[in-house]
Amino acid sequence: MTDLVPGGWTAADERRHTDAPVEAWWWWGSSTHPDTGSLVGVYVGFEVRGRRFDYWAGLVREGEPYLYVEELDGTDLRQGLEIKPAEMWAGHECDQPFRQWSLGNEAHGVLLDDPTEAWGRAYGTPVPVTFDVEWYATGDPEPLADHASRSASDGRDGYRQDGEVDVRVELLEGVLAFTGPGERVHVWGAPYLTTSFAMPNDTRGVRAPYRRSDGLQIDQVLATSPTRGSRWWVSR
Repeated sequence: MTDLVPGGWTAADERRHTDAPVEAWWWWGSSTHPDTGSLVGVYVGFEVRGRRFDYWAGLVREGEPYLYVEELDGTDLRQGLEIKPAEMWAGHECDQPFRQWSLGNEAHGVLLDDPTEAWGRAYGTPVPVTFDVEWYATGDPEPLADHASRSASDGRDGYRQDGEVDVRVELLEGVLAFTGPGERVHVWGAPYLTTSFAMPNDTRGVRAPYRRSDGLQIDQVLATSPTRGSRWWVSR
């Protein structure tokens, strides 16, 4: 018998849906800096379209430049959810369906004093970086608000899930490690594109925008929430 989780998904839904024209996985995590108390957060995004993909990763630290990693319209897709473009590697491993994921990369990113430069040529200071992120579930998967119908006419399906992260980011100046709340999204049949909404009115908000290979510009803000502490908001 196939084990079901709330919402009717199975362990197979955590893996690639090879018949879907596009499929995306996203993870976010946040906390406060262990030494300064400032906001700190990471995200990883991965979208597959047949044998092509877009990949993004980012680190934000309140009062510090935005560290941005991207590989757009790549073709170096290996087995599973591993990619190996020139001069970088990234992997996304489901250790236990709907319970735990392991994410990692070894890459060169850029430090951007103006985060919105990620929407253009993303010129900045090149830096080597390594991400090691463990994501653990703290709740059951739920239908995405804009993908709530399991029988949508365009074949979309997907879920979001609350969790927590254990993060280690290796930088030139040393290792940044933190734990904190996390969230993830998995959607197939259509790209993961949020509906537009007002960003939080928080003067501490730290921006982490990114661009897609189709030209769309997405904004993300790590800010504080009265009920959830630090959390991510995403809009386009």
